[in-house]
Amino acid sequence: MVGLGGGFLIVPILRLFFGLHPAMAAGTSLALVVANSGSGAVAYAMQRRVHVRVGLVLAAAALPGSILGAIAVKNLAPHLFDLLFAAFITIVAIDILINSEKRLAGREMHGFAHHTGGMGWTPSILAGFVVGFISSMFGVGGGVVLIPSLIYFSELPAHAITATSHFAIVLTSPVGLIAHYLQHDIDWNYVVPLVGGGLLGGPLGARLSLRLHSPRLMSLVAIALIAAAVALVARHVFG
Repeated sequence: MVGLGGGFLIVPILRLFFGLHPAMAAGTSLALVVANSGSGAVAYAMQRRVHVRVGLVLAAAALPGSILGAIAVKNLAPHLFDLLFAAFITIVAIDILINSEKRLAGREMHGFAHHTGGMGWTPSILAGFVVGFISSMFGVGGGVVLIPSLIYFSELPAHAITATSHFAIVLTSPVGLIAHYLQHDIDWNYVVPLVGGGLLGGPLGARLSLRLHSPRLMSLVAIALIAAAVALVARHVFG
């Protein structure tokens, strides 16, 4: 519904309620991200809301980052993983709450057809690499980086941002998933139900997003990120 791939919620659940190691949680979460983003991207493509050129450039730049992220998480202590993850998504959430409505102002009235994307090569490559790295290291799919990057550096309207984010994620997340698989970082006991839910939830979220206005979409993103961050920090404060 908001273009994040779902991993930002699944990783805290796998850590908090099922006790998976960070690398295992990240690898297992990416299975959901691939399924959810894949089904969502198909629905968005049918609605002609994906900016293909921007998505392809971001995805190409993300490939090396995806491999490095999967390697990096193997060397992170569980408490450090949780705190870094919580800090990262909190910063993103705060920025979205403060700035996203101002940046998105006026985009919807012009519609998707009048926008060329307007995202330069340098920000595209940098954002893509970071997306790949964050996606594999945290198992979140990279939407928490892609959404703000597309808001800041492109001219796309909000619903095109969501669709293009899904498109880029579905191209990059399988690389991270393969890297985690080669490192034996996937718990297959959770993969089948997660993938099944992702395949059902992706198209449903794509349809629901059409009924929400841009500021409300961005607020949902921020609220979900803050909730996940609080849960991860509370694990170590009260555990």
